[in-house]
This record gives sequence, structure tokens and C-alpha cells, in this order.
Amino acid sequence: MGKKNFKLKISERVCGIDKKTRYYTSPKRATVIDDEQLIKMASDDSGIRIEQIAAVYRSLFTQVKELVCNGHSVQLGDLGTIHFKIHAKVSEELEGAGGAAVRRKWVGFRVSKHVRDLLYNQMNFVTESEVQ
Repeated sequence: MGKKNFKLKISERVCGIDKKTRYYTSPKRATVIDDEQLIKMASDDSGIRIEQIAAVYRSLFTQVKELVCNGHSVQLGDLGTIHFKIHAKVSEELEGAGGAAVRRKWVGFRVSKHVRDLLYNQMNFVTESEVQ
């Protein structure tokens, strides 16, 4: 399997106290794939009817949401693990700890070793001008 080319875009911005021009590199995302497109792609790939895939897909995502919101980490195959995270204020007193100390809540994602290997060892990063 050859390396995949991942396109980057370079943006020019004037910023900082000195108001100098600087160049920022960021991913050039091709598109955003929504649920319906993903379900159709899975149906085309597997030969399973769209309705069946859609039912399983929606059920899986419902289960993942419920599990994560109840404190579980959910491993999504060799993609990675999704988990609930918090940021809480440190308290000198026991009464200030617990739910009252929670300042931020979010869902985190820990990429798997397999995907990390793909990102680091099997991708070329190129700007549009370098793509032939």
C-alpha cells in the first residue's frame, strides 16, 4: 500500500503586535460526509440494504451516546476510543469538590495505534501546488 497524499492549504495572515505577515498551514478538507452519505457508502460497500444499515447505524450511535454520558469509554474498532471528560476546579475543602467543582464537560477521542500509524507512516503532506 503506497502513501496517501493529504492536501494542505497555506494561508497568509497579518497578526501579532508587530503586524507582520505570517503563513499558516492547515488541512485542506475535501468534504464533510454526513450520516446519509456514510450509510449509502457502507451499503454500496457491503451489499446490505440502506434501510438495514441506517437502522443499525442509528442504534449504534444511540448506544454510544448513552454509554459515554454514563461514564463509559467506548472503543470504536481500530479507529479509537470515545470518552467523557471534565475539567474541575481544585478545592481546598471537601464541600467545594464534586459536582460544584466541574467547570467544563466535553467528549474526548483517543485515536488508536493503528490510525496513529497510518497518520505518521503512511501519509504524505503536500500543498496543492505539489500535487500532480
